[in-house]
Amino acid sequence: MHQKIRIGFLGTPSLASRVLADLIADPHFEVVFVVTNPDKPIGRSGELQPTPVKKLALEHHITVYTPTKIRDNIDFFGQLSNHNCDYFIVVAYGRILPKEILDMPKKMCINVHGSILPKYRWASPIQAALLHGEKETGVTIMKMSEGMDEGDILKIREIPINPLETSETLFEKFAQVSWPTLIMALDELEHGGITSLPQDHSQATYCTKIEKEDGLIDWSKSSEEIYHMWQAYTPWPGIFAVYEGKRLILEQVKSEEWRVKNTEKILSFRHREEWSDLASGNQGQDCFVPRSDKKEWQVTKLEDGTIGIICREWILTLEQVKLEWKKSQNIKDFVNGNQNFIWCSF
Repeated sequence: MHQKIRIGFLGTPSLASRVLADLIADPHFEVVFVVTNPDKPIGRSGELQPTPVKKLALEHHITVYTPTKIRDNIDFFGQLSNHNCDYFIVVAYGRILPKEILDMPKKMCINVHGSILPKYRWASPIQAALLHGEKETGVTIMKMSEGMDEGDILKIREIPINPLETSETLFEKFAQVSWPTLIMALDELEHGGITSLPQDHSQATYCTKIEKEDGLIDWSKSSEEIYHMWQAYTPWPGIFAVYEGKRLILEQVKSEEWRVKNTEKILSFRHREEWSDLASGNQGQDCFVPRSDKKEWQVTKLEDGTIGIICREWILTLEQVKLEWKKSQNIKDFVNGNQNFIWCSF
C-alpha cells in the first residue's frame, strides 16, 4: 500500500473549504493540519465565528492553527515543521507567507490562484476580471515564491465568463475547476511529468483588497462600466447610491445601449432645461438625453415602464433595489412607496 501524501492546508473562505473537502475525501492524501484566519465577530451580536476552513477541519478532527502573527513567529514555524509535510496547499489564505514557511514542505508550496497569471495578481482576481469586462479568466496552479503570485506556473485552466456572470457565480465555477486542476498538477508532480513555466513579469497586472466603499457608484462612468461593477461586487459589497441619506443597493441591474430605446420618451425630469432635446431618427419622435457637461444623473422613467439612469450612450436599467435596513424590493414596488425617487439626482 502506498504511503499517503502529507498535506498542510492554508486557506480561509468557503471557496478554500471546497478544495479542502476534496483533499480530505481523496484517499491518496492526508491533511495533517490547517492554517486559517482567527475567528471574527459577526453581526450585531458580535459573536465570534470560525472561518469555513476551520469549521470543516474541526469536523474532521484536523489540527487547526489560527495565528494572529506569522512573520518571525518562531514557535508557529516549529509547530508546522513538526508535521513533516510533502506539500503545503494555499487557497485564498489572505496572508503573505514568509520564506521560512515556503521552504518548509519537503516537495513544494503550491498556490491555487483565481486568474490566468500574470494577470490580476494579489487579493481579488475573480472580481477584477468582472470589473474589467473580461470574457475569460481561469485557475492557475503555481509554485509559490517570496514575491506574491510571482511563482512558476504549473497548470492553467480557462473559465469562460458569460454576460450575466457575477462574482458569486464565477466563484462557483472557480471552485468546480480548482480541484481537478490541482489534482492533475499534483499527480504530474508525483510522477515527474510536469514542467513549470516562469511568468512574464512585464505582463503582470494587480488587484487590491475590496473594501465596502468600493461599491459606491461613480455616475461619471458609462452604464456598461457600472454594470461591470455590479457583476464584480455582487453579492458583496454590492453597488450603491446614496438616496435620502441612506445607501440604496442596486441588487439587480441591466445595461442596454441607449440607441435601442431612443424611440421612447422619458416621462419625468425635474428640470427639462438641463437636458438636450434630440430627434430620435427615423421614427421622428423626441427623446431627452443628459447634456455631457452635467455631473448629476437623474432617475428616469420611459413610456415602456423602464426605470433607469442614462449614462453616456447607455441606460442602466434598475430592476431590484434594497434601501439600507429595509427589505429587498423590485423597482416598481420601490417607486410606488417612494414617489420622489423618480425625481432624484445622483
